[in-house]
Amino acid sequence: MRTYDALVCGTIFTDVIFASIPRMPMPGEEVYSGAFEFTCGGSAYITSVAMSRLGMDVCVLSPLGNDDLSELTEWRLKREGISTDRIYRLDRPLRNVTAAFNHGGDRAFLTYEDKLDFPRYQDHLMQMVRQSASRFILVNPKPEYVPLIEAARSQGMRVVYDLGWDDSWLTDPRLKDILRLGHLYTPNLKEALAITGTETAEQALEALGELLDTVVIKLGPEGAVYSDGGTPKRVKGYPVDHPIDTTGAGDNFLAGLLTGLSRGWPLEEAVRLGNYCGSCSVRGLGGTAASPTWNEVVSLEEFKPKN
Repeated sequence: MRTYDALVCGTIFTDVIFASIPRMPMPGEEVYSGAFEFTCGGSAYITSVAMSRLGMDVCVLSPLGNDDLSELTEWRLKREGISTDRIYRLDRPLRNVTAAFNHGGDRAFLTYEDKLDFPRYQDHLMQMVRQSASRFILVNPKPEYVPLIEAARSQGMRVVYDLGWDDSWLTDPRLKDILRLGHLYTPNLKEALAITGTETAEQALEALGELLDTVVIKLGPEGAVYSDGGTPKRVKGYPVDHPIDTTGAGDNFLAGLLTGLSRGWPLEEAVRLGNYCGSCSVRGLGGTAASPTWNEVVSLEEFKPKN
């Protein structure tokens, strides 16, 4: 049985990104943007690509259809060296598209999703996990994924949570029960404060640390804070003077963190690598345009092998 570094669950989107927009168009108007990107997105894709570029052996368990966009997605995954052997294949279109409009330091989104029969997808995930060996599995901490989380734990996988902003779910008491089933979680500060009801990163870290083995709270350009069972420690970030697009910065952070941990690095060094990867990503348009390779990482003095 092939052993992967990471299995990744979740939906992959096609991202149509418009940037350098002089002004948002009014109904009936046409405005030309100064920058454009057509790529794949969503945390499942971005984190997978970022990990693969750092040398990790990644397999996606995402659903894909028989439409042109799904075929393009699979081609891009294979080009990045990511295994698609265990994707959930549908004999119908599965189009998940987001148009992003970056203007005035903020973003607006327009999204379309084809419906997914989740119970069947869940059956596929359960089957693939039982037939796989992996160091990590990345999954959304929601009730419908609990059977998968428990199955992954029974297979000896470390459960890594990947949850975006969700107003109602972040404050739902059931979330904490699901977090207890996992091993690692990297919320941003806003998410961590919402879950815990605390007022500072350190307070949130202490509260989340009672639920999981490893918690790292992302602080944007300021870096991240973590605890190894003692006093919370902050790891400085890598500020970028003129960020182009913050999409996927957190996904790139997670990729760097898991890469460091998979290589046996101390948690502080793995967090530092996460900070570096997150800072790299904001220099390009789209979540993976500027995701660094392993050769780029080790070319820096602070990440060069010590021996």
